[in-house]
Amino acid sequence: MTKPIFIVLLLILPTLVLLSSPSAAGVSVDLKGLLASPVDLTVYSPDRKVVIGHARYTITEIGENLEIIGNTRYVDGERDWEHVMLRQDTLNPLPVVKSFQANYLAADGSAQLVEKADFDSGQASCRWSGQLEDSSYENNVDFPPDTYAGSASLIPPEYALKRGKQSVRFHVFDCAPKPRVFTIDAKLEDGVAHWGSPNALVQMGLTPDLGWLNMVAKPFLPNISMWFNPREGYQYVGGARDRFYRGRSIVLVRHNGRPVARGGAEQGPSSDVVDGAK
Repeated sequence: MTKPIFIVLLLILPTLVLLSSPSAAGVSVDLKGLLASPVDLTVYSPDRKVVIGHARYTITEIGENLEIIGNTRYVDGERDWEHVMLRQDTLNPLPVVKSFQANYLAADGSAQLVEKADFDSGQASCRWSGQLEDSSYENNVDFPPDTYAGSASLIPPEYALKRGKQSVRFHVFDCAPKPRVFTIDAKLEDGVAHWGSPNALVQMGLTPDLGWLNMVAKPFLPNISMWFNPREGYQYVGGARDRFYRGRSIVLVRHNGRPVARGGAEQGPSSDVVDGAK
């Protein structure tokens, strides 16, 4: 190899490595397309029979940032408000969270829980009232780049399904009851849908990884599920979770669209969709 050719190879090699690296591919996610803003959901009781509220999430571009605002109103007067700020990262196809706040209000307007987290500074707080007596926790938290919170937590699972993956591991911030970051394993249930039809919804189960404590804590871990529609590019269509730590369990069903229930029959925005995902 002549000296000039060797020098040229030295110059272009870093560029070739950069281009071949998946983390530096520079492919950004269209978050609006991923979540199809606005997202309207009906909130059901845990038995999936009674409508107990309605929610709407909107996504807005603000310069290079993305803003998610969620409003949930329950028929008993309780309300939830959520605000997530994200920014696009050139080294990550998914947006990263900058800040998060969620207010959970009682029927009389008083705060049951206020969650706040600044992912850049690491400052996080959980202010409780009534649920676990009146208590306030503040911590400096180490937020890995793949940490999400609130409604933004559905981004990694949906993106993984769109890429043909059956599982994904990421981190989630929550108040439990202190500010904490959990490692989450999200997996398709048995890797396939359970409804016996290629047109049925698929269900992803989300489980916190507590290391050696998993065996002891498993009976006490919340049962968190997310449902996606393969016919619509694995668009999120609902889920089952707790309102907040030790709060009541709720089921969310998206109704701006026509998700598919058991057996592949198309349904409108009705409770039939809820009964299709067990």
